[in-house]
Amino acid sequence: MEHLKNLLDSIPIAIIAHDLNRRIFYFSRYAEEITGYSREEVIGRDCHSVFPGGFCGSKCSFKSKIVVPSLSKLEYNIKFIDKKGNTKYLEAKVVPIYEGKKIYGVCAVFEDITSDIINEKEVEKITNFHGIIGKTDKMQRLYAQIKNVAKISVPVLILGESGTGKELVANTIHKLSPRKDGPFVAVNCGAIPDSLIESELFGYVKGAFTGATKSKKGRFELAHRGTLFLDEIGDVSPAMQVKLLRAIQTLTFERLGDSKKIRVDIRIISATNKDLSEEILKGNFREDLFYRIAVIPLKIPPLRERKEDIPLLVDHFLKEFAIEFNMDIPEISHPAMEILKRHNWPGNIRELQNVVQYSLVESFESSLGVIEPIHLPKYLLEGQVDHDIVIHKKQKPRKNLDIEKVKEAIENAGGNKVKAAKMLGISRATLYRILAKHKQK
Repeated sequence: MEHLKNLLDSIPIAIIAHDLNRRIFYFSRYAEEITGYSREEVIGRDCHSVFPGGFCGSKCSFKSKIVVPSLSKLEYNIKFIDKKGNTKYLEAKVVPIYEGKKIYGVCAVFEDITSDIINEKEVEKITNFHGIIGKTDKMQRLYAQIKNVAKISVPVLILGESGTGKELVANTIHKLSPRKDGPFVAVNCGAIPDSLIESELFGYVKGAFTGATKSKKGRFELAHRGTLFLDEIGDVSPAMQVKLLRAIQTLTFERLGDSKKIRVDIRIISATNKDLSEEILKGNFREDLFYRIAVIPLKIPPLRERKEDIPLLVDHFLKEFAIEFNMDIPEISHPAMEILKRHNWPGNIRELQNVVQYSLVESFESSLGVIEPIHLPKYLLEGQVDHDIVIHKKQKPRKNLDIEKVKEAIENAGGNKVKAAKMLGISRATLYRILAKHKQK
């Protein structure tokens, strides 16, 4: 029996076992580590007297020292308070112990899953994931995918429309990966002429062509022990795709004008705004290259599919630009925000970023520091028929808004500041700001 206990102690598994009277007769070394209780404190004692509320809490099958008839095998999670008072989450598997045909007691094998539970809760609250902004379910799934793919150095294909932040996602994968201390090298395949892309990717030796006065490393070589990001890979010509496939497959290449093979240790992350499946059918993209780069595909949702994130993004950009321009962070009025929410954003995050910057500049003259519809680009106002928005577009009530008019509105509203703010066409926060500015209550 002693040999069996020693054997169980050598296995990195936490085990607790008790008889039908809840008397603990076995408590493994790993159970000591997780709970903080020593064997001497628990062996021979009633499970409920050792652990406040019992080890399994409300899920215990022995509340009245009676085995639940359905007890054949149970699995559940436990919220457990260890000896130091720390809350832990345990995953338990409970099975009966038989002596002949009679149940002698139960054995619970458990594992500490606290970090997993906490991580899941953190993901639910994430609004800024390494510079990627968003709190919608689609973005939470993307964050989880990024964390998972970062762990393993396999090729990733990021799919998304222009302006969705594909390079930011690629960079985040790199920063969370074991290669984070290596270089992150990005190349926009769509921006380089076909005649130059080979030398740009693989480099060249002196004299390889007219003007090659010295040798130069390519992006593959510069990314050694790091990550190579091939942006807009769907724009690479069929001829270049053949060379790219070979380099990605073997992680070897030759510089232009040289026959010496160079081997690199890199991770490939690619991105495109094209539907590569459709490009394959058209004969524009090689199927074998697609399967080589798309081991793990990640899709970034366009902004029109996550409009709930627009206020978060606007707030983020306003803070960024305010710091850059060394100015106070302005508010954005409700009507202006509604216009932003109604727009379809074909340019995605990049378009929104430009709009926020434009509006910030346009609102410089606003003494109240508020971005109104009139400060937005004109094309956003086209087609907007909301009555409140039209009024705010045609009128500029805040240009002449002073403390006397605010006080008058509050008086007309019977002292109700919320109602007064609506009457003035401003937010409640703006009204309070005006009052504070003039030291009014």
